[in-house]
Amino acid sequence: MICPILLNGCTHGQKSKEVQIIKAGCPVVTPCYLPMNNLRHNRSLLDDNQAILTAWHQCALQVEIIYQCQQEQNQH
Repeated sequence: MICPILLNGCTHGQKSKEVQIIKAGCPVVTPCYLPMNNLRHNRSLLDDNQAILTAWHQCALQVEIIYQCQQEQNQH
């Protein structure tokens, strides 16, 4: 007798929305390129050296970000 009374409170409502699974992943890697040199005199050598160091630094940062992301995923 208790069951029918409890079931009377149930109604047919809207179905809940489908759960969307979001897959978390690491950032996309882009290729690392070193700039071409344009050596004409000593000042160009210094400028080219700085451009190459900057390019390597940007590439290393990208690698570090991906590495950290992968380490965090491995901990879960």
